[in-house]
Amino acid sequence: MEIIPKPAKKLPLWQNILFYFSIALLLITISGYFILDHFLKNSEKTIQDLELRLAREETAEEISLEKEVFSWQKKIGDFSKLIKEHALASNFFIFLEKSCHPEVYFSQVGLKPMNSEAILSGQAENFPVLGQQISILKSKKEIKNLNLSNISIGKKGKADFTLNLLLDPNIFKK
Repeated sequence: MEIIPKPAKKLPLWQNILFYFSIALLLITISGYFILDHFLKNSEKTIQDLELRLAREETAEEISLEKEVFSWQKKIGDFSKLIKEHALASNFFIFLEKSCHPEVYFSQVGLKPMNSEAILSGQAENFPVLGQQISILKSKKEIKNLNLSNISIGKKGKADFTLNLLLDPNIFKK
């Protein structure tokens, strides 16, 4: 056992250089991480600010597109309203076809769907047939009121007449 300490062995120069280079590289890497993290946070904040600014400011193209969309939306709304309130006059003619006496024909029809009115001018073979036609129409729930006017004897003894009908508004619905 030796009591006298031996002087420490000196490391070769290349090991000292490698050791200090490794320490410097470690310090550069750690400081680089924090520097890049700082720049990344600043960039994210800048991007968020720009996105907020873009969201607030509308371009001219966006404004024109928005106006066009609102224009089409209004047109669609108007068209929907028209379709919803559209009166189907053809329903009245289907009803009239089913309600017409075989010996009566109508020569003129004046229809006012918005007022639920119809004015029918026609001719019946005779007055009893006209009476039957009126009875048929009065029995229909679609007829609210019936008014016979302008009764006259036409050519060949036929009964000419005009009927004013007040109709149930639902007859013009789908």
